[in-house]
Amino acid sequence: MTSLSESLTLESLERDPDPILARLRDEAPVAFSASMKLWLVTRWDDVEYMDLHPERFSATTDPSFLRRALGVNMMTLDAPEAARLKNAMMPPFQRSGYSGKFAESMLPALCDGLIDGFYEDGRADVVSSYAAAVSAASLKTVLGLADSTWQQVWEWCEGLCADISNFENDPEKKALGEMAKRELGVALDEKIDELCEATREGALAHMLSVDAGGKPLTREEIINNVRLMISGGINEPRDGIGLATWVLLEDPELRVQVVSEPKLWRRLVDEVMRLHSPVGTITRQTTEAVELHGTKIPKGALVAGVLRSANLDERRWTDPTKIILRRTEGGHAAFALGQHRCLGEWLGRQEVAVGAERLFSRLPNLRLDGDVELHGFEFRGPKALHVRWDI
Repeated sequence: MTSLSESLTLESLERDPDPILARLRDEAPVAFSASMKLWLVTRWDDVEYMDLHPERFSATTDPSFLRRALGVNMMTLDAPEAARLKNAMMPPFQRSGYSGKFAESMLPALCDGLIDGFYEDGRADVVSSYAAAVSAASLKTVLGLADSTWQQVWEWCEGLCADISNFENDPEKKALGEMAKRELGVALDEKIDELCEATREGALAHMLSVDAGGKPLTREEIINNVRLMISGGINEPRDGIGLATWVLLEDPELRVQVVSEPKLWRRLVDEVMRLHSPVGTITRQTTEAVELHGTKIPKGALVAGVLRSANLDERRWTDPTKIILRRTEGGHAAFALGQHRCLGEWLGRQEVAVGAERLFSRLPNLRLDGDVELHGFEFRGPKALHVRWDI
């Protein structure tokens, strides 16, 4: 059996993190990965503690995977600056903002249009043919990037995410990230120039006009934080749609329950995101030596609060590896916690719920067409989800 320390490599965690994380929670809830040069904190209470104590666990880290891949953004800052950016940029992504209008009047039609494109085939890969398009097209619409195709936006997302999850500094992944960062920056710079000449709908237009703590947002702040939105706001709903679809196809009783009672779609999305946590970690840096569970983390250390592990912690959750639609333990951490909780959470939930619901509504006798393999640590989801249906 591989020793616990030997298993703490990015390769092992990307292949199958759950057994490793379970051992960490039981045997070493605070552990150092030499290959990633990163401390892993795996229990719910400790991950929550990290978030509640930015004076000890700062989001302003050096080095920073997020800052390298995206530029300085709200996730790489502490209060009050992180809150200033988040509060200024959040309104379009709420139900009361442009996202509400999009989810109600445009999202179902977007999903149905994509399904129409492959319906007659009788088979598809849900991930590549549908979920990626739903998530990328949704965010580009809400942002106001009408001139970019969903395929281009998805390519930017893939490139940025390759570098964000590059804990072992693979030069090829870094090069992919740098190219996406540069290309997206140019496209956003041109779009901002265009928006300055006319009033348009969407989050970018809002960012150009909003009062952000008594001053406007700078062009750099807008570009860097839109990079953040594209890296997190596409990958997670894409994987969420694939995971929700897979979970229902694997469990006929659960499928009947959710499909026959539409109010349960929201609860299903909650449980799928908790159980599988498509985004894996939050990264902080200690401002002083900190002791957790008898283990001393030195000052200046990079620390990953493992959201996936916290969401499976047996100390917080009853039967954590099961989908329980009427859980009572409280909220999960799939969208992070506290001041750094994802500002696009509401929109992402709608994409997953509506995206999965339209598949089951439109495709008679939808069923799996092969095995499903999950992959990834920082970003985890099905590589592919092949399905068939009756025409």
